[in-house]
Formats: sequence, C-alpha cells, structure tokens
Amino acid sequence: MYKKPNVKPITYTLQERNVGLNILPRWGNYKLKEIDRVEYQKWINELGKQYSEGTVQRIHSIMNSALNDAVHEFRILRENPVTKTTIPKETEKNNELKYFTREQLEKFLNEVKKPQKHAKYQHSIQYYVLFTLLARTGLRIGEALALTWDDIDLENKTLTVNKTLVCPTNSTPYLSTPKSKASLRTIKLDEVTIRLLKKHRINRNEMYLRYPGYKKPETNIVFHQQDGRWLRTNVVREYFKEVCKRAELPVLSPHALRHSHAVHLLEAGANIKYVSERLGHASIKMTADTYLHVTKKIEDGALELYQRYTERK
Repeated sequence: MYKKPNVKPITYTLQERNVGLNILPRWGNYKLKEIDRVEYQKWINELGKQYSEGTVQRIHSIMNSALNDAVHEFRILRENPVTKTTIPKETEKNNELKYFTREQLEKFLNEVKKPQKHAKYQHSIQYYVLFTLLARTGLRIGEALALTWDDIDLENKTLTVNKTLVCPTNSTPYLSTPKSKASLRTIKLDEVTIRLLKKHRINRNEMYLRYPGYKKPETNIVFHQQDGRWLRTNVVREYFKEVCKRAELPVLSPHALRHSHAVHLLEAGANIKYVSERLGHASIKMTADTYLHVTKKIEDGALELYQRYTERK
C-alpha cells in the first residue's frame, strides 16, 4: 500500500498482480530477516526462465523497494539482502517476439468461431469479435475492453482510444487513462472489422432476447460478461489460452494479437510511422526496436529494389 499514491493506478495493479502471483507464494511465510541473498538470487534466476527480463526486473524492484523501506523507513533490517542481485539477461530465444503468422492467426480465429458443445451461450460471437478486433487494430487488451459504442464511428470507420480498463486482483474493474499520451488516438477501421462490429451489435441484442439471464449492461460497453459487468482481462487471457490449445497452436497471450497486427502491417509494406501511431507507441524508435526483425527485412528488401533499379538499362 506504501507505493499506491506514488504510481499510476494501472502500474499499481501490475505491481499488485506480481506480488500475488510471484512474491507472496515464494516469500509470504518468511520473516524479513530470513530472506537470504543466495536463495533470493536462485529464485530470480528461476523467474528468468519463465518471464522476460523486464518482468523479472519489475518483480525484483518491488522486493528491493520493500526491503529498502524495511532498512531506511522502518529500521527492521540493518541492510537490504537483495541489493546486489543480478537480473538474468534474455537469450535470443526467450527474447523472441511472440506473434501469430497469418496462417496461425487464421487457424486461431477459425477455432474461436467453432461452437462448443457445453458452452452456456453458444450463440454469442463476442470472443470472435474481440479477438478479431485485436488482430486487426493492434489495440491493447485493456483498451479494447474499455470500449463503448460511443468510441466507434461505424459510418466514418474510426475507433477512438481514450481510456483503458484496469482489473485489480480480487477487486472491481475500473477505467483509467491510457498507458501514455501517445496512447490517446483515433484509428481507421477496415471493412471486415466494421462488418463484424455491426454483426456483434445485432448478435448482442439477440442474446438479450434469447437468454433471460444474459443481462444488458447499464452503460453501452462493447464487450461484457453475461451479468452485464465488465469483461475482465484475466477471463479473456484464460479463454485465449484455451483456444490456443484447442487449435494446437503455441500458447500465447492476447497481447500476441497486437504484435501480430504490427508484424503483418510491416510485412505488407506499411510505413513504420503509421504503424507506430496506430499502436499508440511513444516513439517510432520504440516500434523499430520492438519489431527489429521485420524492419531489417524491409531494409534488405529496399536495398534489393534499389540495386535492381540502378542496374536497369
């Protein structure tokens, strides 16, 4: 709770999630003075096999900050046992960008469309619409789940991102400002997405009539649970993984659809500035660094075109 007033709500939620998923299960039963530097380093090394370098650094920062407070603010400890911890560097393999190829994406979306025998609301197309929207716009999952119909202009084919849904562990979801100033944006929608959103709107009204327990939300949110409340990010992530397994695809997270959209745009020849603005990145450099393998291919292709042009007679 000490950190809460000093950070953005969405940052606090991520910290809270890391505490619940990683820190408490490992160190929750330890007294502060029992935390050993060698044992802690081994734990950090194990985390490095599961998570990206950045995620491990964030988890360590939470622990390091808490133990610093124990030393300097509360004087429980004489020294911080984890200050000299080394964060394992990412290898080329675990630093690899996770996304679907066009063929994998098609297979994934086809699997989402298949009706499931034991599904309670078989006629809902919500997840198909949500995952297609992510794959064709590059929205972050929180941005998509925060959408209302007021944010979508079907006539002018635009979508405006001006908020994100934050889902704290064991607490009510709430709206927050987007990740950064650059995240505030209006993007164009293609015809496939427009048609699907229109179909989703009709399907949603049919669901309210077909299933008495399927409640209409008080606000005009685009995606919601059967009780009319916000669709939570953890629920979406679990369903996403389930579909990946059914489709016999690599088990990724919904964020992979954002990466897939960017990679496919760049491979199709889209300008990197356009891709950067569409994704809501803070800078073009961030986009270029994230999708380095694609931009290198584009550079090589441009040089080949130049060479062929200069050799023409």
